[in-house]
Amino acid sequence: MVSVDDSGKPKVKRKKLKGKRAVTRFLKSLRWKKEREFQRMTAKEKILKKLKLAQKKEERLLAALKKIEPNDPSEPTHDPEVLTPEEHFYFLKMGEKSKNYVPVGRRGIYQGVILNMHLHWKKHQTLQVIVKTFTPEEVKEIASELAVLNGGIVLSIEEGNTIIMYRGKNYAQPPPEIMSPKVALPRKKALDKSKYRDRLRALRRYIPRLEQELEYQHSTNSVSVNKDSSSSVYKRTVSELLSESVERSEKLGDENSEVDDDSTSESITYSESEDLSDMFETDSEEQAEGSKERPLYLDRLDKFLPEKVDNESDDFEEHLRKIASLSDKADSPAKELKISELDEIDKIFLRASSLLKKR
Repeated sequence: MVSVDDSGKPKVKRKKLKGKRAVTRFLKSLRWKKEREFQRMTAKEKILKKLKLAQKKEERLLAALKKIEPNDPSEPTHDPEVLTPEEHFYFLKMGEKSKNYVPVGRRGIYQGVILNMHLHWKKHQTLQVIVKTFTPEEVKEIASELAVLNGGIVLSIEEGNTIIMYRGKNYAQPPPEIMSPKVALPRKKALDKSKYRDRLRALRRYIPRLEQELEYQHSTNSVSVNKDSSSSVYKRTVSELLSESVERSEKLGDENSEVDDDSTSESITYSESEDLSDMFETDSEEQAEGSKERPLYLDRLDKFLPEKVDNESDDFEEHLRKIASLSDKADSPAKELKISELDEIDKIFLRASSLLKKR
């Protein structure tokens, strides 16, 4: 017969190893490969692998406990005697005061414990059974099991770990087959059973912890996925908003530039028309208006005059001739006028004076 894998493929035969060194080297390489595989796993995969291993171990321990139980399923019948309240109180006080006791350790109940109890009952009516490394619920189970195996009466359980037992009114020392019954385990098997029981107890505390960690990993992964999706949506919305705001700002800038160009062109045309109207205004219009206010160009002409003359004429051509003569005389650097300091109206007057001079 050819051995087949789970996938249906035939297994590859491994070469036989010769010597202890080859075997240890092979085992070390296997262990190293498994460690490398475990390191490459994610956190979720690691938890799943641990959970599967723990569940398999639990199944193996349950099978081992079932196998280690005694083959004889028959249990002795237990018919405890009925005690009156006075007898119960009396034997309980006797058991509390007595100093003889039987310890029950990690092995639990086995043949030696029952034999030791019968040997105590040979001379004493009551007995204390001190149970260690067990919970209160397990102590109650041990008390009921002891009552079935040795035929005694449980008076009370004190401090959660001390069982006070009474041997019975019509007690007689039983034969060795009853003193060490086959239903109970021997010493070695009792130790193995205690080991399996402790491992199973630890595993049953460890598996819920792993399941809780796995649920936590699921929740964190779902939260991270939601955060990524929300952040992507947020980034999209922000980018869209930024693009929209840039487009709006560009549109507003184009509109403002068009409005500014129109306003500047209008202002330029308006200022040129005003300048021309000021330039070509006649004396007849000024006299017809009869305005008592002094024209603006006369205020500007004051800076060109060296001194104020009382008998100054208001003729426009005389003023222009005076400006031209002053411009000819202003050749010295001390009285030099800078054209950049003049306004547009002054520049217009200077241009008009140069035209008149040419005539």
